[in-house]
Amino acid sequence: MTEKRTFLSEPFVVRSFVAGIPFVLMLGGLSHFAFAWFEKASWAAPFVPVNESVWEHLKMSYWSTLLWFFFIFLFSGKKYRLSPPRWLLAGIVSMLFCPLLIVTGFYTLKGAFNIESLFTDGMLFFIGIISGQLLALRTYRYGEPRRIWLGMAAVLWLLFTLALVLFSYHPPALPLFLDTPTGSYGF
Repeated sequence: MTEKRTFLSEPFVVRSFVAGIPFVLMLGGLSHFAFAWFEKASWAAPFVPVNESVWEHLKMSYWSTLLWFFFIFLFSGKKYRLSPPRWLLAGIVSMLFCPLLIVTGFYTLKGAFNIESLFTDGMLFFIGIISGQLLALRTYRYGEPRRIWLGMAAVLWLLFTLALVLFSYHPPALPLFLDTPTGSYGF
């Protein structure tokens, strides 16, 4: 991963990852309110936050990032000759890194420094999206997606996706899933 790989799509790739930042921020931010807009329909629960728990807020970055990577590849992949294995690995890295950073940052700030505020939550989301996109760009440019790594990443991605869906309907009674304003779990 030390030497830079150059592809015909290099300028497009850089622009895509950078342009993905405001897209994911805006769509993710709007998704915070979507459950109310959908009149608390149970079908929407896996895709948008249903309460104020940390877990539910991970959906904001996850699904908007997934949509971004999917649509860029669908509409521009062939034209710019994007590498499917690299694109897939980069997308998975971004989709998993941002939630990991958000959870780690939230519990570090809360547990170590007793800091919990709407501002820090927003900053974690903002920093997570930027970091996820930049790490994904680096992964696309320099990564060598061997089958074993791509397979392991895909399994992690699938497990996380299944967890988002399952725990939307049946959240465990753990602090990560607690809706602190109401003291309840789920919707």
